[in-house]
Amino acid sequence: MAFGLPSLEDRAAWLGRIGEPGAHDSIASGSRILLDVDAIEAPVGSPGSHRGWLRVAAWNAERCRYLDASLELLARVDADVVLLSELDSGMARSGNHDVPRRLAEGLGLGGAFGVEFVELSIGDAADVVSADASGMTTNDRGLHGNAVLARGGVRDAAVLRLDEGGDWFTADRGQPRVGGRMAVAGVVTIAGDVDLTVVSFHLESRSTADERGAQFARLLAAVDDRFGSGPCVLGGDANTFGVAIAELADRAAVQRMRCEEPTRFSWPVGHEPLFEEAARRGFSWIDSNVVAPTTNHDAGGLPDHVPLHLDWLLTRGLEARRPAVVPAVDGRGSPLSDHELVAVSVRPST
Repeated sequence: MAFGLPSLEDRAAWLGRIGEPGAHDSIASGSRILLDVDAIEAPVGSPGSHRGWLRVAAWNAERCRYLDASLELLARVDADVVLLSELDSGMARSGNHDVPRRLAEGLGLGGAFGVEFVELSIGDAADVVSADASGMTTNDRGLHGNAVLARGGVRDAAVLRLDEGGDWFTADRGQPRVGGRMAVAGVVTIAGDVDLTVVSFHLESRSTADERGAQFARLLAAVDDRFGSGPCVLGGDANTFGVAIAELADRAAVQRMRCEEPTRFSWPVGHEPLFEEAARRGFSWIDSNVVAPTTNHDAGGLPDHVPLHLDWLLTRGLEARRPAVVPAVDGRGSPLSDHELVAVSVRPST
């Protein structure tokens, strides 16, 4: 790691401070690991520039528990740029692998990983059961976050923090963490000499549409402040539920909403202010996404009666074509994540 990794003793001490006023801010402000990127070098001889159409994929890998099968999926997609969220690094629940680095090495890509959370436990209740069954009950590094990977790697990589953090620094959710939602971004060169900013983001799941809109506005402002307002592609899990998350459990209410508006959940644009924020900054989503759900209910954790479209690719200064939702399944059809993979091809606007 390129940044200061908290020790087991650090994490145990932090866990003991849950409930202490101001503890999270004090811990987070002294943790460079929440601000720095872990750079992953591209293989020697990788191209420094991309020509023609650039294929971009985004995927919430849900911790990437199935590393080998996930590598096979990403190899089949064969994207030039891969924007990943919910990646573990040194978590028992995913075999204590450094997942971002293993994916990069397996795909022949370079890039950067940024920390969303320093995990202070094994994870949620299902993770604890899984860890007990495997006998792997200690996290090596205890990190969880996002990554940008690309052929030839990325330049000028940076972590962009999207909230004050601390909402997960509690025992009430059963998964105590230090940190908060974030994005990781970098630059690749396309069409010979055009700098393209590539951004992997993850918005808060326990949020209202207005809160997601505010968080996305903060992301877009951070991108422009750090990289300028030029060509850009953003990809990630926006958690665009289209309603308050608690309402998704009400099957009758969901059915009524779908009768009134059949695409309410598979294209929730009109119910999510973040798209207004995107349009104000010059971003488009029409040609880079399909009207379809991007969730895999069979993986568990998501309502099985709502066709949710949570994952998006947004572009600025680019032509976009061939948007797709790619089933995130292994060779036997078993889900690798509770999210499908989304992809699009882009090139500079003419």
